[in-house]
Amino acid sequence: MGLQSIIRYGVELTLVSMLLAAVRRETGLVFAYERYDFTQLIRNYLGWGEYWFERVVSYAKGDARRFRKQIDGIDKFLE
Repeated sequence: MGLQSIIRYGVELTLVSMLLAAVRRETGLVFAYERYDFTQLIRNYLGWGEYWFERVVSYAKGDARRFRKQIDGIDKFLE
């Protein structure tokens, strides 16, 4: 396993934790990590995702050239 593989797995794990953070913020559903023996590791992992999710959201809110609010009736993204 080379350095590129380690970096790739790190990025992929970060993306999964960010996805779990987004699910928690949008739905209120959380991963039931209390059932496992390594709860502190999972808690740190989920905290890592929360941190990066917040960073991405603040970047998107601060970059008006690339991001804007969805306009009802005009943007048909999920319809």
